[in-house]
Amino acid sequence: MYRIGELARASGLSRDTLRFYEREGLLCPEGRSEGGYRLYGEGAFQRLRFIKQARALGLSLEEIKAVLEAMQGGRPPCADVRRVLGQKVALLDERIAELSALRNALAERLEWAEAHPDPACDGKDHCVYLDPTPA
Repeated sequence: MYRIGELARASGLSRDTLRFYEREGLLCPEGRSEGGYRLYGEGAFQRLRFIKQARALGLSLEEIKAVLEAMQGGRPPCADVRRVLGQKVALLDERIAELSALRNALAERLEWAEAHPDPACDGKDHCVYLDPTPA
């Protein structure tokens, strides 16, 4: 059995994160020591690895909790995870398209700005480089 500090060190997470995961129902100590310290077994390491991997793939704690609850209920979570992964990919595709459009707009402005290093700009309340259509 491991106390919370030992589990935190071994997992690379802070004690506060472990306590937060406990409050959110993602991690449960197996018991308490005579001194009242939380005690965790080997399963806690596996669960934290799972949580860290899911977080690294962009799953929210709410999504992770739903997967863990399905597993605890004896139901394979793979169909749910596949659906969530599909949603994440679609959101990333949208975001990539938005970022690509932004990059193109910025590059266009930069190109114009470099071609016009000394524009007629009073500098009081605007910058010609940021005007809707550079003149």
